[in-house]
Amino acid sequence: MERLPADLQYLPQDKQREEEPDIRKMLLEAIMLLTATKAGRHAVREKGAYLILRELHRWERDPDVLSACEKLIQVLIGDEPGPGMENLLEVSVPEEVEQQLQRLDREEDERRRREQAEQPEAQACPEELAP
Repeated sequence: MERLPADLQYLPQDKQREEEPDIRKMLLEAIMLLTATKAGRHAVREKGAYLILRELHRWERDPDVLSACEKLIQVLIGDEPGPGMENLLEVSVPEEVEQQLQRLDREEDERRRREQAEQPEAQACPEELAP
C-alpha cells in the first residue's frame, strides 16, 4: 500500500469508479502501452499498479475490461523479455503466430460472452447490488 502514490492512499470513502466500461478499457490499454518498454514496465510496477489492477479485476464485470485487465496483469507479473525485446512494440511477430494469437483472443472473448450470457445476474456491478 505504501508504494501507491499519496493521492491514491488517501482517497475519500465516497470516491466512485469510472462508470463507462469503454473508458475503463481505454485507460487499461493506455497503461499497457506504457509497459511496452522496460523502463515503462518498471515505472508502472514501482507505482504499485498491480494492487489497483487486482482490486479492479475483483470488481469488474465487463468481459472486455476484464480481458484488458488480465493482459496488463500478465505483463506486470511476467518475466522480463530477453535481450533485443526491451521495447515490445518493436518486436516482430511472425504472421502465423500473430494469426494464432488473434484466433485465441477471439475464442477467449467468445467464451467470456457465453459465460456472461449464462449468468445474467452477475452483470450488475457490486456497487449496484448494495442496499
